[in-house]
Amino acid sequence: MIAFLIALGTETARVLYEGSLYILIGFFVAGLLHEFLPGDLVSRHLGKNNVRSVLLAALFGAPIPLCSCGVLPAAAELRRKGASRPAVTSFLISTPETGVDSIALTYGLLGPVMAIVRPIAAILSAIVAGMLAIVVRDDAPQIESMLATEPHDHDHDHGVEPAPPPDRSLRERGQTILRYGFGSLADELAFWLLIGIALTGLLGALLPNDFFSRILGWDRGIVPMLAMVVVGVPLYLCASASTPVATALIAKGLSPGAALVFLLTGPGTNAATIAVVGQLLGRRLLRVYLASIIGVALAAGLLLDAFAFEAVRASALQRAAAADSGAFALLKVTAAVAFLAIAGASFQRTRFREGRRDIAKQGRDVRDLLRRLRLRDLTRPPVLASLAAALLAFGVARVVLIVGPGERGVVQRFGRVVATDLEPGLHLHWPAPLGRGFVVDVDGVRQLSVGFAGSAAGDRSAIGDESFFLTADENVIDLRSVVSWRVVDPARFTLGLEGAEGLLRARARSVLVDIATGRTIDAIYADGRLAVERAYRDVLTAEVEALDLGFRVLDARLLDVHAPASVHDAFRDVASALEDRETEVHDANGYAAERHNEGEGESAATTEAAHAEANRVARLADGTAGAFAGIARVHDQYPDLTERRLWLEALERTLPAPRKFILAAGASGGDVDLWVGGASPPPLVLPETPPRGAAGRKDARTQ
Repeated sequence: MIAFLIALGTETARVLYEGSLYILIGFFVAGLLHEFLPGDLVSRHLGKNNVRSVLLAALFGAPIPLCSCGVLPAAAELRRKGASRPAVTSFLISTPETGVDSIALTYGLLGPVMAIVRPIAAILSAIVAGMLAIVVRDDAPQIESMLATEPHDHDHDHGVEPAPPPDRSLRERGQTILRYGFGSLADELAFWLLIGIALTGLLGALLPNDFFSRILGWDRGIVPMLAMVVVGVPLYLCASASTPVATALIAKGLSPGAALVFLLTGPGTNAATIAVVGQLLGRRLLRVYLASIIGVALAAGLLLDAFAFEAVRASALQRAAAADSGAFALLKVTAAVAFLAIAGASFQRTRFREGRRDIAKQGRDVRDLLRRLRLRDLTRPPVLASLAAALLAFGVARVVLIVGPGERGVVQRFGRVVATDLEPGLHLHWPAPLGRGFVVDVDGVRQLSVGFAGSAAGDRSAIGDESFFLTADENVIDLRSVVSWRVVDPARFTLGLEGAEGLLRARARSVLVDIATGRTIDAIYADGRLAVERAYRDVLTAEVEALDLGFRVLDARLLDVHAPASVHDAFRDVASALEDRETEVHDANGYAAERHNEGEGESAATTEAAHAEANRVARLADGTAGAFAGIARVHDQYPDLTERRLWLEALERTLPAPRKFILAAGASGGDVDLWVGGASPPPLVLPETPPRGAAGRKDARTQ
């Protein structure tokens, strides 16, 4: 009992902490709309029986924060002012199903995807109902007689008020905004918000995790959605109050699509609303009203589960587990205290008479309905056809297993597993409690965050002390990692253990504890990170393989390696200094290697140049000697001819510059003289054959 009370208080406080800030934001925005959106703007554009009036009614009604009971007098006032039946039908659906306060709270508790899908589905259901109302024949009584005989017993002012005088000061407008948002609207919604928060805490404390998916087999599909229709249509919770309840249901294993069905049907319908709408619009339009809400809710739920099942679940669970920064956490605590103060002030003003009156009226309506119910009412053809269709759909859903691409089916019969690897397609199995079937995604790679909440590529908010580890030198280090894994045995994975992610997270933290305690913080923080990551991946993979749990670890990586926040800057400076030291050492070693290689290259180049020069001189000497030896051999054979050739070649080398005239022996040269040197040398006469032994002597004087 004590554990239950502790869990109840913890869950209630968590929802109050997470949602109060967004509730206050919604109150403020609602006050802005009330102040700056003229009250008669809606009625002026909704008088025609056409598509434009339906669209405008859906868009006008979506941001207005009115409950399903509070919207009735507003809709009756619009009808009195001339609004068409299709426009009023559209307004009746879009207004209670969503509002700025519920959208803000949905974003805070369920994430952006649900915050976008929910108002779109509400507006779409209102448009569908309005379109159908255009072609449905009117069977409603006159609006004046209906209002005279069925007054609404709310004492709050729900009507469409005219716009206040536009010439007021900014201070007066601000006071009106605060008075409406945190006064009138708080009086309207505070009771139901407290009921929703308390009910959420009760569900969180009573139901175990994966209650719907594991115990009831309601992981996804049409069955949990039909169940939410049965629960949501007669039950009344306003759009804001139903949001934390839906959050708790998702946390306990209900599919996001089924939770969306509850969010659309619960605020839009209840026993009292159905009775008044039937009188306001007629029985035919009442059927259109209910069919549009239920049909669009089911379609939206199926589409949400098909395309964003994991995204919404992960967002809801991460927001529930994430730890906020100091400033944001203080802001949320302040908002929670402020909301409780606003609720307390509302209780002092109203004693929550309105909420208690609504609950009592719903009880009386249900009691009167049961009293008026007769057996012949249940045996009418439309009722029997509806029951038969519902039973058929329920029965088909309980015996047909739809295995999609990338999935495998598992079937049990009397608790025994009879099929473990069913291929994609349709498969039959025995209905519960005789048997059951379920599907498991085996192709998708799943990621598990260890030490933080959020996506690996986005904001990684720490979860308590989960990411802190003690190193070998008694320092604390912050390690946040992500593990990628995939299911390999569907039957063992689903039936062999409970909470696979929790077990994997525990094993991952255990491996990180062993690694951290065996290394100093410098080895992990600075130069040993790659080795730590490699050891983390290898050890975790081996341990999971040894346990044979039906899934396999594909990869494990360290995303953040930090010191605790209080000393993070100091450790970053130390790590930077160590990295700078390593950089300088590497640069010095690189420079030394570069200079050494350059010296060796220059030495080798000088040596090779010397060898080349020596080889060149030797070859030149050999060539000169070889040429002289050749001339000597020729001289031995032809001395006169050789000496004459050498003599001529010597003259050619000696006298390259001046113009030369060669005269044959005995020829008269006229004025042509050959000067070898000197100022006035005599003419040089070349004999036919130079004297022997004087081959190199010149007969001309030189100067």
